[in-house]
Parts: sequence; structure tokens; C-alpha cells
Amino acid sequence: CELYQYAPEAPTIIFIPGIGTYSQLYCELLSRMSDQGFNLVSIDIRGHGCSGGRRGGYKVSEVVADVRQLLDRLQQRFDGPFGLFGCSLGARLGLAVAEQENRIVALLCHTLFLAEMPPDIWHLMGWNSLYFSNLFTPQLKINLRLFVDIDNLLKNNPMSKYADRDPLLVWDYPVYTLHSTYSYPSTILREALPVNSAAIIIGGRDEVISLHYTRNLIKKSVQEFDLIVIDEGNHMLPFNHVDDTLQASCAWFHSAFKKHSAA
Repeated sequence: CELYQYAPEAPTIIFIPGIGTYSQLYCELLSRMSDQGFNLVSIDIRGHGCSGGRRGGYKVSEVVADVRQLLDRLQQRFDGPFGLFGCSLGARLGLAVAEQENRIVALLCHTLFLAEMPPDIWHLMGWNSLYFSNLFTPQLKINLRLFVDIDNLLKNNPMSKYADRDPLLVWDYPVYTLHSTYSYPSTILREALPVNSAAIIIGGRDEVISLHYTRNLIKKSVQEFDLIVIDEGNHMLPFNHVDDTLQASCAWFHSAFKKHSAA
């Protein structure tokens, strides 16, 4: 974990990074969010960044258990309410936590997908193929670049020239991790979360999850989501659109924690 501490009585936000990444890459966003009145605790999920375990190896249920254990520790240190901010794939993991954890009062998802709602036929075919691969070759590793256009996502990012040389980035994932991630069921299509507030923040030009898909997800979900759109933003909001993401995220969390305090 990385801790950006503001004050023991301040609200605390747990941050879950996106696929392949780790906490230190988000330091500018997280430190500036903390300056706005929050304790920020960013985690490297098992198999990622500085955390132990097989590289890229986890199951969603394990991540949920790890975050709940983290909450137990954080409650001993901080008095304020807890929020959760998941980035890209981290948003899906954050949703899984929020579905089971009533200590999370505010959930912010940077994009969100559901296994029950594949974005298109190609995602459906790919996710279904993971089911059969998991039966026979769960340990087989698949390169992230086969299903995510990493070069396109990083083309305007100053970090891109270091990506292939960064030993903490994860490029290869075992089949069982991908199967767990893309098949894990959600509850929000049939019941609301135990959180007080939930929102999805997305770039208007997101190349991975479209704004149309996000609007459709919100429409079908029993859980109410606020929708925050960064008009000119792409999928790399925390890196390419730091100022807009910072302003929108902090404003939403301040409102969500105020709503919780008033409840």
C-alpha cells in the first residue's frame, strides 16, 4: 500500500489501480487528491507492483478479501468514512468489494464493465473462450497486448518510452486471472449496493469502454450511478487528464461524504 495522509479524522479513500499497473504510477493524482482533504490509500493488488504472489495472479474473491482486511487495519488508524476509487479494471474489482462491504459509503468507478453485459460480440467471444481455456490451461499466460491496444493508449503518455523497461508493470496474465475478472458476476442489475453514493467517471473519447456502453449500464442497473464525463478525455484519464480528473473526483467525493454525514 501507499498512504497519502491528510488527517486521522478525514475521509479515507482506497484506490485500486488499473490492469497491469501499480500505485506509484498514480502518485500525482493521489497526492493532489489528498491535499484536497482526504487520506488516500493506494494498493498494489497481489501479483502486481510491489506486492507478492505470482506475477499477474489473483482471483476477484482474493482481492475482495484483501481489501476487507485492509479496511480492518485502516479502521484502527482513521476515524472518517471510507470511499473506494477504482481505475479501469480496478473499478470492476472495487465494485466487487462494494457489493460485500458496508463500510464503503462512496464508490467512484473510472469506467466500468459487467460480465453480464459484454460491450460487443468480440468481447463476448473472448470472455467465453476464457471459460474453456480455464478448464484445461488455467496457468497459461496471455500477453495483455493481445486484447488491449497498449501502444495506442500510451501514445500521448510521457511514460510510454519506459513501459517495456519497468519491471513492476504486468504484461502477462495467467488464464485463471482473466477468467475470474471477466466472468465474476455482479449484483447491481438486480439490487442496489450498500453504499450511500456511487458514480462512474469516463472520458468522452474513451477507447476501451464507450460512453454509450456506460450510459446503457447505468440505465439497466438497479444501483443509481452519477455519471461524470470528461468531454475530451480518453481512457488514460489519471495520466493524460490529471487536472480534470482531480477536480471532478474531489468534488464528487466531497459531495458523497457530505451526503453520508447528513444521513
